[in-house]
Amino acid sequence: MHKLILQANELFKNCGFPYFICGGFALDMFAGKELRPHGDFDMAVFKENKHEAIQFLIDNNWPVYIRFPKADDLATFKQFYLINDTSDKRLDEVGALWSVKPGSFAEMIKTEDTKDSYTYYIHEPRLQGFDFIELAFDTREGDNFVLLDNPKITLPLGKAILQKDGVSYLAPEVVLFFKSDKFSSEHPYLKPKTEVDFKTVMPMLSEESRTWLLEAINTAYPDGCEWLKGLIG
Repeated sequence: MHKLILQANELFKNCGFPYFICGGFALDMFAGKELRPHGDFDMAVFKENKHEAIQFLIDNNWPVYIRFPKADDLATFKQFYLINDTSDKRLDEVGALWSVKPGSFAEMIKTEDTKDSYTYYIHEPRLQGFDFIELAFDTREGDNFVLLDNPKITLPLGKAILQKDGVSYLAPEVVLFFKSDKFSSEHPYLKPKTEVDFKTVMPMLSEESRTWLLEAINTAYPDGCEWLKGLIG
């Protein structure tokens, strides 16, 4: 298993709330090998543990930054704000955050806009050490994992979150679903990775997982998802 996954698990193993690897590293865990180089490290917790997870990172000397108010706005994609405590009301509106160690591959640079405003600069195209986490906040209701807060797009928790060697990770069909949004198809950094992930992982899915993924995409995007047609067949 990749050293960064083991280091992440070592950090969180006694945190007291559920957590799981997602993004490209989750696809690696599913495939049993590294499918492509990685420029970030994605993890997730459930929304009810959002403030608990943020406080955990702060207590463990991981600075926390959020994009606000819209994390998917290309024009403000680089604009971040440092979070010093969980009482910050801006946390109520974010679906993900960055936690960046000083001296990591992503340098957070203070701007002149406000006292807590930062932009970032990526030093390396590939993540080298465990010094950067993108933490997402997912939804569960009862025994179901709910995607995009849409009650029509669900998967039993036991199928949505898998385990390998004691480390929890998001199922590949769920990872690919999250990568099917328009932002992932347009952002110049994300698009090449998204295309590789679909082309590589789709053939590995079981018939059940593939069927669920296609139905979930059709439910989320009833008007069609043109850019995906060549990738999902």
